[in-house]
Amino acid sequence: MVKKTENMALEETRSVLHDLEIQKKSIKKQLECGIINSVDASQEEENIMTKERKLKKQLVSAVHVTKDGQPRKIEYKDSKGLYMTILPDKKKIYGKTEEILIDKLFDYYGLAISDVSIAGVFELALAEKQTTQNVNPETIKRDRQTFNRFIISDFGARDIREISKVELRAYTQEMVQRIHPIETAFKAYKGILNLIFVYALEYGIIKENPVPFVKNAVYLKGCERTKAKAENKILSKEEIDLVTKTVRSRMTQNRYHGYFILGYAILLSVETGMRVGELCALKWDDVQADAIHIHAQQLMYKENGRNYYYVDWTKDEKGFSQGGRRFPITIEIRNLLSEIKSVQDSLGIKSEYVFCNREGRWIYTKAYSDCLRALCRSLGFQVTNNHAFRMSLNSNVFIPLGIPVTERARLLGHSVETNEKYYSYARKNSMQDICVLLNGQAV
Repeated sequence: MVKKTENMALEETRSVLHDLEIQKKSIKKQLECGIINSVDASQEEENIMTKERKLKKQLVSAVHVTKDGQPRKIEYKDSKGLYMTILPDKKKIYGKTEEILIDKLFDYYGLAISDVSIAGVFELALAEKQTTQNVNPETIKRDRQTFNRFIISDFGARDIREISKVELRAYTQEMVQRIHPIETAFKAYKGILNLIFVYALEYGIIKENPVPFVKNAVYLKGCERTKAKAENKILSKEEIDLVTKTVRSRMTQNRYHGYFILGYAILLSVETGMRVGELCALKWDDVQADAIHIHAQQLMYKENGRNYYYVDWTKDEKGFSQGGRRFPITIEIRNLLSEIKSVQDSLGIKSEYVFCNREGRWIYTKAYSDCLRALCRSLGFQVTNNHAFRMSLNSNVFIPLGIPVTERARLLGHSVETNEKYYSYARKNSMQDICVLLNGQAV
């Protein structure tokens, strides 16, 4: 497909072609409704087709050129009775008429978008995002899941050129009333709309992007905006202690044969709030004298099974390494890392990764998450994910210690806004502490 950076005139010409296509549909409807007669309809269609042929030839002429920009010849071959030209790959292509040959070249260069439905343009936009932006497969997977969740099949089949801002607002209103998504999910829906309609605008499929007219404030009123209770997001200090105690107990069980490495990963997560992917990608070289250098993560994509790979950037860096972050090594963390190293040395386990199996291969994110989930469920917790450790560390430790939000955000690897909006919860049982303080006692 011709890239938008090559020639804006190409997009404008394609836009006119789309308009002519709409005009043809309009003439057909007028004829069916008896607004115009067949003679006038035929004349109008012939005029439109003449314009289409001219515009197609212009588009083909703009791209059917040699490496030095010279037009490629289209000539009639008497010996074959056909029109012929040579493609960039040196192959010859023929047409019974020049018009037929132009149509073949039009399709060859991808100048026509045969599917201009919302779903069709989404696929084109997603394919371009995958090939031109530094995104991982999971991002593409989430985009597709978001589209499938919010864009029903009937709406997805609509011609994107016929979607007005009023229709898009009406559909959004209906969707919000039907699903009542949370705020972040609604914004993901808006992101998909932008992906689709910006692509359509840039490639001349539509003339105006209606998405900016879908104002968030109007629809967020119908979204689920109740902030989750602390007990559904974080763990109390007592619950964290129970997790630690349970992990330590399991380390002595025969089934682990003295090497419960997933348990060690859980313990480090409790102390540092590291993400699952960051834990699995942690190398011994990242353990410095006074800090852990957190700068990489393990990612997974599904294609003929699960495939895991290492990337030298963290989630918040979004594909471009910015040096990562450093988490100070406390006495507890130093003792924990020393213990892990000592156990591995005693078992003859050698690996560049801190958390590895007995053969030295890094542990997988799924294995860690499954282990943690099972452990938390066995303890009767509502919260069963690693994210709870990050939130708990922020709310139970950082905030009570008076660590500024800028430092809290830096230590956990996200923005100040994210820390304040999504990570800062009242500690469980904090009302008891407040009561003690109000009574003039030390907590």
